[in-house]
This record gives sequence, structure tokens and C-alpha cells, in this order.
Amino acid sequence: MAKNKLIIIGTGTNAKNAYKFINRYDLFDVLGFAVNSEYRTSDTFLELPVYEVEHLENIIDKDQTYLFVALLWNRLNADRKKLYLDLKEKGYKFANLISPNALIHGTISGDNCWIQDFVTIQNDTVVNNNVAILSHAVVCDNSVIGDHCFLGAGATIGGGTVIGEQTFVGMNCTVFDDTRVGKKCILGACTAVKRNIPDYTLYKTSSNITIEQYDENIIEQKLLFKKNVR
Repeated sequence: MAKNKLIIIGTGTNAKNAYKFINRYDLFDVLGFAVNSEYRTSDTFLELPVYEVEHLENIIDKDQTYLFVALLWNRLNADRKKLYLDLKEKGYKFANLISPNALIHGTISGDNCWIQDFVTIQNDTVVNNNVAILSHAVVCDNSVIGDHCFLGAGATIGGGTVIGEQTFVGMNCTVFDDTRVGKKCILGACTAVKRNIPDYTLYKTSSNITIEQYDENIIEQKLLFKKNVR
């Protein structure tokens, strides 16, 4: 069966990773890449043509070819969100990149979503538009992931949780059950979120880390297990 055709929007690291991901699992027939004309510095990228976004409608059939916006997650996905919405308004349709190794019992109701390897999305969970969920993240049952969100590798979203639009959840962050996280929040890596978080909140752990360097012979003495004394 013929694969659906796809144009990747972007020519940066994320676009390269998306291209490799698509080829690894043979998801789409990638025709090339596209960027805004001001960012087009080469005719090719990864040996495929680079088109100008402004002229795409003259090159592809909107009914036959999908787009995937693969910009980085800078500025809480603001750049990716804007380009996605601009292109959607012009009538383009978007693909989801979903790993065959992901376990999905919920619903990917949106488009332009990237669900990476070994992600688990449990029962009755809804993932909305333009969401990236990186490898080994877990979204538990009855949760909602808002538009334009990013969930880092290993993040865990407890059951019954709502993640507001355009929120960034760092790697290995844990959000407890029945939590409400507002829109445009930043939840730092390795944080444990146990209470509701209002809109526009930065939530991170303390960075009090001790780093000391020792002589080679001394460092061996720093980890000694004492015998129990009775």
C-alpha cells in the first residue's frame, strides 16, 4: 500500500530527527522540507529539496500531502504554534508521528503530534493539537494534554490531570493525580508537582548541588561502608 506523502517544515535538528524517525518506522513518503523564504539558505537538506513555505500551495496538493511542523520547542513552542496555526488557516492538513512502540489506549484527538518510542497513554486520556511527548513518558488515565504542550523524556502525568495549553513539562518530571496545571507553565526536570499550578508559572527544584574535586587517592576514601558495631 502506498504511503501518504509528507513535507517536513523546518531544516534544523528537530527536522532531522523527525526525518530519521519517519524513515526508521517507514511512516510516510517524505518529499522534502520547507522553511520561510528568509530562512532558506540551501536548495537541499538531507539530499531532499527545500521549498519555501510561501509557495508550497503551488508545489503540493493540499488534499494529498501532509505537513509536519518540526521546529524546536523554543519559547514554550510559540514559534511552532504560530507556524502551525498559520498553515492550518491556509487549509493544509497535518500528520501525526506515532511510534509503533508507543502504547496508546487513549485518544490522539489533535494533529501535528509527535509520540515517541515507549510512550504510554492510558485509558480515556486525550492529547490535543501540536503536542510532543518524548520517549518513555507516561500519561495516566483520564488526563488531558492541551494544545502545543511538550512532555520531556520520562515525564509522568498522573491520572485525572489536566495540562494547560503551551505548557512545558521537563524530563522525569512527575505530576501527581488530579492536578491542574495552567497554560504556559514551565515544570522543571525532575520536579514533583503535588498541587495545582496557576497559569504562567515556573516550577523547579532547588539547584543546591555540591561539587568538589579530590586527589585520586583521597577520592577512594570518600565512599566507605562502616561495619555495624554491637
